[in-house]
Amino acid sequence: MSMTGAQLSTSAVATAAGLSESWAWKARDQGVINEPHFEEDVVALRVYAFVSQIVWPGTRRPRSARQALELWQASAVEAARQAVSDENTTSETALWVLEDSVRLVTTPAERAAVDLQYLGGRVAFRIPVGLWVTELPEALENVRTRRRRSVGARATS
Repeated sequence: MSMTGAQLSTSAVATAAGLSESWAWKARDQGVINEPHFEEDVVALRVYAFVSQIVWPGTRRPRSARQALELWQASAVEAARQAVSDENTTSETALWVLEDSVRLVTTPAERAAVDLQYLGGRVAFRIPVGLWVTELPEALENVRTRRRRSVGARATS
């Protein structure tokens, strides 16, 4: 579940993730994040925004076509979500995304094992989920203390 139990709006999840609200609405519509939203949805949204744009070499995908979430993408999002509450997650934790699998690694030994066993000449992406988890408390605090502009206020030039 969540670290603090605090619920977030879809807009707050997008803001904390540093993404536009359109990413959050798209993720919600595809079932990537579900209401009520919690802290882990912030990291999950960041990973979703990243992996949904990956097109593997040799794969054709028209930009304008609506894309359903593939298994490897859903696996990456879920691994990121789990990293938020995993006590072993550190700022060094990385999520390796391959075309057919994902690997969450933290220690240098795990990184070496992934490199030796899975990467060997393959295309892979390394997502810094541990860093994103480490930044999460500050991002959430910024969302909570963010000032709302009053409806009647006008920007002055």
